[in-house]
Amino acid sequence: MVIVPSVDVRGGRVAYRGGSGADIAPRDLASRYVREGAEELHLVDLDGAERGDYANAAMLAEIVHASAVPCRLAGGISSLAKADEAIAAHFAGVLFSSAVFGDDALLRRIARLGGRAIVEIETNDGVLAPRGGDPDLVRRAVGRDAAEAAEIAELRGIRALYVVDTSADGRLGGPPLVLMERLRKKTGPDMQFHTGGGVRDIDDVRALARWGAASVVIGRAFLDGRFTLAEAKAACA
Repeated sequence: MVIVPSVDVRGGRVAYRGGSGADIAPRDLASRYVREGAEELHLVDLDGAERGDYANAAMLAEIVHASAVPCRLAGGISSLAKADEAIAAHFAGVLFSSAVFGDDALLRRIARLGGRAIVEIETNDGVLAPRGGDPDLVRRAVGRDAAEAAEIAELRGIRALYVVDTSADGRLGGPPLVLMERLRKKTGPDMQFHTGGGVRDIDDVRALARWGAASVVIGRAFLDGRFTLAEAKAACA
């Protein structure tokens, strides 16, 4: 399992629930994680997710160019045009908001991106709760059963899902292992499961590694000093 540090940005500054990292420049945080041994970075444009205004795009692209590791982009992305821009800016992959479940034809087109596309399963109480994306797509996707969505994603050719419980994300509420197992039972052996949000301690990291997650994104727990990147990587060995 790959440990992927997250750099969440709003208004050009690092932004996590509780104010963690507010005094650190995003580029400096990304550089720190790379020095500490990160094999990949998860870059989030919170302005894009919350307002559809990708005001941090240039800054995040600079981080990609300065980093010696692959970087993913997240932040309410629900269009292929935005994904194409990210790929042109040398992002290794794009996380698509679960808003894309509002258009099954769009899922098919996303699948053509192959390994560069990860589709989010953002849930609250087992149903989709997109945190960004085209408002019409969000309206059609919200409330859809998460397991049904995972099954449909696989049928449309998606091979990687990012599972997050929005009630735990940023609140250190623990990883969504029960939900992930439910989704795994609905999909075939070729589906990769990534997750993030809610990781509290090394025991959570070990549990996800044992379960077989492809990667886990960790942000606030690192900044709060709950454990280090080296400790997290060792827990997966």
